[in-house]
Amino acid sequence: MNFHYLSDFSEMSRKGFELVKAEIDKKPDLLFCVASGGSPSGLYSEMKTFQDQNPDFCSKLRVVKLDEWGGLEVGSTFTSEHDVQSKFIQPLGISKDRYLTFDPFAADPEEECKRMKGELRLSEIDICILGIGVNGHIALNEPAEILQSGFHIAQLAESTLNNGMIKSLKQLPTFGMTMGVGEILRSKKILLFISGSGKKAAFEKLLNEEVSTQCPASLLWLHPNVDVLVDKRVI
Repeated sequence: MNFHYLSDFSEMSRKGFELVKAEIDKKPDLLFCVASGGSPSGLYSEMKTFQDQNPDFCSKLRVVKLDEWGGLEVGSTFTSEHDVQSKFIQPLGISKDRYLTFDPFAADPEEECKRMKGELRLSEIDICILGIGVNGHIALNEPAEILQSGFHIAQLAESTLNNGMIKSLKQLPTFGMTMGVGEILRSKKILLFISGSGKKAAFEKLLNEEVSTQCPASLLWLHPNVDVLVDKRVI
């Protein structure tokens, strides 16, 4: 892992943009795995700002969404889809034919995961964007004795459901749909953003260099090309 310690969220986001831009410059039609949440949101803003001056920047970019909450009321704006659409897909003008995504309100979540697996089967993710959960999860791969390799329905941990804005929802998510650790580790390059409150303990576990399914982010030590971008205020 390559650790980058940045002074604040803005510096972390700019460093992330620098790394992403270098890859897009080499391969404009690369496959980009987009994550929801606050940690990578500054990266997306940097990409939008650059594209405003360079309209072709993301004109060929292909995108797949990392995960999605399940069990929310139809029309909920807490979905990963709503977050990703507002921060990334719409601002960067990613067309439907270049975007592979979970339907948060799919009638059959198991079939939705199978569909995602089939759609991505012959593709290789060039850049995978990740955040880290307070319990060390990546995507919605929660700490467990056994982790799933492929797209799957995820049982949400109490530590996830008790964190942040989730607690304030009228109807809590009851499961997740997520890319598995196998698909994540097949990515050519991974950017892990660490920022926000409550992440210090998970970050310290990651630094131990011990690989354990009880800290899913630690499996990233098995990947040869991971950049970890750390807002130093977390530590």
